[in-house]
Amino acid sequence: MPKTSDLLAPMYNRVIVTGGGSGIGREVTLALTERGVDVWIMGRRADKLEETKEMCTHNSGKVFTTTCDIRNLASVKAAFAKANADGPVQALVNSAGEVYPCAAERLTPEMFQETVSSMLLGAFNVLHVWSRTLIKAKLEGAFIAYTSTVNSRESPGLGHSGAAKAGLESLVRTWALELGRYKLRLNTIGPGLFPLTGVSHEDFFNKDMFIDNIPLRRFGDAEEIVGPTLFLLSRAATYITGTTLMVDGGMRLRPWFGFTPDNLAEYGMPVE
Repeated sequence: MPKTSDLLAPMYNRVIVTGGGSGIGREVTLALTERGVDVWIMGRRADKLEETKEMCTHNSGKVFTTTCDIRNLASVKAAFAKANADGPVQALVNSAGEVYPCAAERLTPEMFQETVSSMLLGAFNVLHVWSRTLIKAKLEGAFIAYTSTVNSRESPGLGHSGAAKAGLESLVRTWALELGRYKLRLNTIGPGLFPLTGVSHEDFFNKDMFIDNIPLRRFGDAEEIVGPTLFLLSRAATYITGTTLMVDGGMRLRPWFGFTPDNLAEYGMPVE
């Protein structure tokens, strides 16, 4: 039986991270390369990807970058072809996608489509390409995507992102069931509030209101979202699939305490 330290070590020596130019994706890339894992980071902004790469210069794992718009299947296929040039990458962390509040009456079809394209269609595109590659190669693998602690409840101002992320959780659960026979593990992580670079919670939320209603009375730190991610990529998690791991300081345990319809008037396009 492996030692505990071996069980918690990263299981794969190469990982793809979408959205690696900022936020959770950047923090996960830093942690993986510190542990000797080579990481392919993908995103729409080459300058942000290069910033992450520069931050990992002194780590033992290498960072490779390629621009990729996960909303576009052709872009995903091209980016994954680069990452898989030396053989299929068996681990994928999908962290691309943005969250912004918008009042229901101000939410336009274009805004809703943009959110669903980024969070749901984009996740489908990367999962589709990654899983088919591994099935063809007869290799096992692990997939992780980030959703939210609030997408399973009513969340004023976040109906568009909640709908997309709830759809993503449903897709991951169903595909975990279907793709388990190929030894592919699929899980999601539901973060609470993590004010990281590129994750602009503090731009939108009243900090005191949220902290007072989070049972642990604080926002999450980077290592507290990185740790569960590393766990799901380790040998310790090889019997876990089709689940959502909530990492929210207990936020989901309280009645809704965020936006209300009355204080959302300034968010989104004016009603004509």
